[in-house]
Amino acid sequence: MNKKLIRTIIVGCLIIVYSTDLGHAGLSEQMASANAALAGGRPIEALESYKAILASPALSASSSAELWFNRGLAEEKNGNAPAAALSFRRALLLDPGFAPARRQLSVLLGGLGIPFEFGWRETLTTMIPPEFLILGGSVMGWIGIFGLIILLMAGPRKKGFVLLAIILAIAGHGVCVLGTLIDSRFLAAKQAVITAKEAQELKATPADNAASMGSVVPGALIRIVSRNGAWWYVSEGSGPHASQGWIHSDTATPLLP
Repeated sequence: MNKKLIRTIIVGCLIIVYSTDLGHAGLSEQMASANAALAGGRPIEALESYKAILASPALSASSSAELWFNRGLAEEKNGNAPAAALSFRRALLLDPGFAPARRQLSVLLGGLGIPFEFGWRETLTTMIPPEFLILGGSVMGWIGIFGLIILLMAGPRKKGFVLLAIILAIAGHGVCVLGTLIDSRFLAAKQAVITAKEAQELKATPADNAASMGSVVPGALIRIVSRNGAWWYVSEGSGPHASQGWIHSDTATPLLP
């Protein structure tokens, strides 16, 4: 490899690093400006800034729970409660233990007349991050499996160590499954929030003139069961009292951005 090529590669790497630093610096300035606008009673300006920040290529792979929470506050102050409910839920997807978003979402949904579900899954996620259970349980389970394989291949062995390895493998994978069950992000792919300003009728068939099966209020969390062109068949609530029917897809926004 000649010296000219080496210099070109080094310069290219420096340009990439420098551009990345400039991008992060620019985002930091935008965030500070948006936060100042929100704190200064300029929610419209703040909301536009948060939208621009969250649409930035620098945040294409990840974003911040605090950013979505602040966007929700701006949307709430602008009188768009359904959009605020969506932003607060997105903040909780990124950080299930983010107490300010959970508290604000509870207050907001109460004002909209929507019950805020806070069961054992939500309680557990506030104490232990789901990814910790998934990763830690997986590591523990595989240590148990490899330990058991080594013990079985080692010739004479003590039953106590074999039993310990089996318990470790079962317990580890059990913890991993528990982490998966309580992680709301695994369910979010089929969830959406009603972001229309008015209650939406649940239709018996995907047609405007179809019979009404009930309605869902703005800000409600729904589960997308199936899709048919511009229509979604959705379910709202849980258990035997869940409401189901067809709605226009443009009246709701998927929970995952």
